[in-house]
Amino acid sequence: MPRRSLTLFVALLMACACLAACSVNIGTKPAPTPAPAPAAQPTRTERVTIQGLNLRRGPSSKSAVIDGLEKDEVVTIFERQGNWIKVRTADGREGFAYGAYLTGFDIRPAKPRTGKGPAASGGPGASDALTEEEEQELWD
Repeated sequence: MPRRSLTLFVALLMACACLAACSVNIGTKPAPTPAPAPAAQPTRTERVTIQGLNLRRGPSSKSAVIDGLEKDEVVTIFERQGNWIKVRTADGREGFAYGAYLTGFDIRPAKPRTGKGPAASGGPGASDALTEEEEQELWD
């Protein structure tokens, strides 16, 4: 009898091992397939065209100045908001620079207004022109 008990015990162990190895989860969802990583966007870089271009916290001449950019400094481009470009410098500073002073953007520098009347019509994009005060703020 002990041999029969031992055989039964070994058979039970083998059955449990087989069930564990071949178990199927019924009523559960399979693990989701991970989404493929988004393709890396090509990094766009441009150069600063003037010495001392202000790097600002926001896309406005009224935003605080973070730092000044050097002429020919290379910056990474992130986005455009009107005539303002969000950039990152090689040393990690991020902010907004006026796009007229970066290569690769067809933005004209603002012309100072003359007189106290409304700005003369300058065609498409004229509404984006800066006032004389705003232009000066770019440099302060």
